[in-house]
Amino acid sequence: MTDPTPPEDSEPTSFAENAKNWYQKHKTKIRAVGAVTLIAGLGVIAHLAERSNTKAWDAEDSAPPPTSELSATPKRKGHNVPASVVKLPAGQQASEQRRAAYREATGEDLPAGSTYRSEHRRGASEEDETRGDEAA
Repeated sequence: MTDPTPPEDSEPTSFAENAKNWYQKHKTKIRAVGAVTLIAGLGVIAHLAERSNTKAWDAEDSAPPPTSELSATPKRKGHNVPASVVKLPAGQQASEQRRAAYREATGEDLPAGSTYRSEHRRGASEEDETRGDEAA
C-alpha cells in the first residue's frame, strides 16, 4: 500500500483525486468484478422467473387438492394443563380471585409478584374427541 502522506515538495491530494487515481489503476479489475456480478444477477433472475412459471401440480395428471383441505386447520389433541404459578411483570399484582384460588388449592398465600393459573384443558375437549371417533 502506498503512503498517504505526500512528499514534502508537493501539495496534499484531495480524496476525490486519490479515488480517481485508484480507479484508473484498478479499472480492469473493477470492470471484471462488475461483469461477473451482473452475469450472476441475471442468472439468479432467470432461475427465479423459470421457477415461478412451473406449477405445483400437472393439471393433466391430477386435479389440485380441494380448497377445504387447503384451508382446514389441523386438529390438535386436547390435553390437560397443570396448575402453575407465573411471575408477573414489574408493577403488576395478582387479583384477589387468583390469590383465593391459590390459597384454596395449596393452603398458602400466593408469593408476591406472581399469579396463579388453575388447571385447565387446552385443545379439543374429551367430548369433541369422542364425537369424532363415533363419526369415523
